[in-house]
Amino acid sequence: MFFTIISYAQEYPLYYNGDVPNGSYYKDTNNEYDKYLGLWKGSWNGKTIYIELKKVKHYYDGINPYYMDKIFGERKIIAADGNVETDRISNFDFQSPEIRGMGIPTGVNGVNYPSLMFYPKNMCNMFARLVVTNITQTQMTLHLVGMMGHQKANCIHDAYIQQHGEYPINFPKDIVLTKQ
Repeated sequence: MFFTIISYAQEYPLYYNGDVPNGSYYKDTNNEYDKYLGLWKGSWNGKTIYIELKKVKHYYDGINPYYMDKIFGERKIIAADGNVETDRISNFDFQSPEIRGMGIPTGVNGVNYPSLMFYPKNMCNMFARLVVTNITQTQMTLHLVGMMGHQKANCIHDAYIQQHGEYPINFPKDIVLTKQ
């Protein structure tokens, strides 16, 4: 005699606010994330940026482990001369992507907007919010909002920060992206 036991995690909507058993799955049941997914392209200061966003079933371990649909993203930046300055899309990192979301809504000019968290590599543990102030089927507007976090000691960018008052981040402050 052969028995097969299949166990499925109980599913709950993304923003369910009640007690759930360990191993539960907060799922994007209403496909709220779908409008953000895909490859996006924009230009600033002669550079071209590509941002690829994917929906991922992410596991959170700890005292009450659970799964949750998240948006993960990576970027590729090409200089005006065609040189690739950054390419994290070709080797998309599902363990520690630079872009994660959707984050806590962020206020801009008195209005709350959805946001993605941006954890650029080699920025001394600092991060920023990418606030989505407009999204349609073909365009998305992003605003980079402040570097935050606890900067690690002896940051490789200390001299630049002291001279310019900001981090040398290779990302536009404001950009309109077009879905590819």
